[in-house]
Amino acid sequence: MWGKFVALTEDNQGVIAKLTPDIQIDGSFSNKGLLEALHKINADNFYVDEDEVNRFLNCAKEGKSEAFVGITIAQVRDASVKVVVSEQNMLASMVVTGAYRGKPLNGPQIVQALANAGVTKGINKLALKKVLAVSRQLKPGENYTQAVAVGKNPVNGRDAKFVPLVKDVTKQVLAPRKDAESTDKVDLLNLGETITVGENDPLMKRIPATKGTPGISVLGESVAPIAGKNSPLKAGKGSYIASDNPDVLLASISGMPIIKANSVDVEDALYLPNVGVATGHVKFKGNVIIAGNIESDMIVRATGSVTVGGFIESADVQAQGDIDVGKGIIGHTVSEGEEYSCIVKSGGNIRANYAQYSKLQAGQNIELAVHSLNNELRCGLHLFVHDTAERQGTLSGGKAQVGGKIICVNLGVEGDTATYIHGFARFQQYKDRQAKLKEVYRTAQEGTMQIIRKELEFKKKPKSERAEEEELLLERQKQQANQKLEKAKQARDELNIEFEQALADNGIEIKGKVYTHVTVQFGNEKVTTRRVHGPTTFTFNQYEIKCSSLLDEGAVEESI
Repeated sequence: MWGKFVALTEDNQGVIAKLTPDIQIDGSFSNKGLLEALHKINADNFYVDEDEVNRFLNCAKEGKSEAFVGITIAQVRDASVKVVVSEQNMLASMVVTGAYRGKPLNGPQIVQALANAGVTKGINKLALKKVLAVSRQLKPGENYTQAVAVGKNPVNGRDAKFVPLVKDVTKQVLAPRKDAESTDKVDLLNLGETITVGENDPLMKRIPATKGTPGISVLGESVAPIAGKNSPLKAGKGSYIASDNPDVLLASISGMPIIKANSVDVEDALYLPNVGVATGHVKFKGNVIIAGNIESDMIVRATGSVTVGGFIESADVQAQGDIDVGKGIIGHTVSEGEEYSCIVKSGGNIRANYAQYSKLQAGQNIELAVHSLNNELRCGLHLFVHDTAERQGTLSGGKAQVGGKIICVNLGVEGDTATYIHGFARFQQYKDRQAKLKEVYRTAQEGTMQIIRKELEFKKKPKSERAEEEELLLERQKQQANQKLEKAKQARDELNIEFEQALADNGIEIKGKVYTHVTVQFGNEKVTTRRVHGPTTFTFNQYEIKCSSLLDEGAVEESI
């Protein structure tokens, strides 16, 4: 039916739909067949104005005069373009709509579109040429988006940087040198010259933070950078800040430099080739560096760190700082309930190549590169048993109680030797703290309710009997109670968030194999492996231990 109504305008730039008196329109008349009618008059690639089509339909059904006069329902349209500014005014894109038998875009149109959008900076001329070319190729009504201007991002400032002016003794002392007589041999006792500094020697310099460089948006607006954090250089033990340069740290005494994040301590250090019968027991206020071994039955105590180039063999070594061992920690085999012959305790970290038949206790991490064999391990934070490439590292036999997470390559051993590990041992501490904060919050709630009840009793009195001093006192008590309640709630909520994060982070990850007779404990829950597993993780959700296999396609929970 549409073929009877539509016709091209005299200039062939539009299509008019016009109703004639000799045609009757019923209520079923719709836009069905319109496209075929436009095709017949060679106007199928005109822009069809749906609103005008609907207006014609309504007017035709109601017999209104507009339908008999004629309504333009389709027309030729030139290609159009609009500019969209996004990403916080740092990107401008042109959205081109293909022409409906009209003209493609031209240069002045593009320039005007940019001007209308206020885009003045970062304009890419090649992108504009592409927009012009594409506008000639688009089908009628087809859209194409092209980025045409990009702002310049600000360069954020750099944080203050602290550059040591002396070598790091903890890295140097455990780096054996090649034998001078043979380039093929390494002398494990030749650990290089001892690193020391003299009085007034420079130790560290600070490179101050920078403010950064502003950027500019496509609209020409300045974009402020984030200034770097300007942390101070701090004087440490045995060091001071130079009077003529606040960014340089100098040594106030002679000794061994201990590099920290933004400071350097200078400490007296004791240097020994070995600790044995010839030296006797060692008790020193400071750091102890032993080029060779600590022999059987010897005792070493240090208020600083202890660094051993060789072995610790059935000795008692304790330090408030870190204990670094170049080779291994070795004790004798012991029977059930018998004391270990080798005890190593650190207030910081314990690092060694391996440990066996020993008792190790660290306030922070225990890190063993090759293996842990039948040891009793306790650490406040994490236990790592693997080399840097994570290709070797076996945790087998003995017991390990670890405050945080455990990562090793292999867990357990073939045969009947049992291995016991207690992961995230801080779990109960968290639960106790949660219970304590919950009780504090409950007490604060009760305190708040008591004040509210007092306030209600006060308001029951006639206004003439209400003392102003009592009203002010109640208001002050109410504010204090509310502050106490909010503080208790915040502490409770923050601990809950911290606890949930700790549960998620402090699992057990085995990158190689888990053998039989391995008992894993979290909280009061325990599981024991009855078969060999591949790469596996053990996690805990407060209620149960989950054992998941690490496959290429992701973690898959499996039975133990």
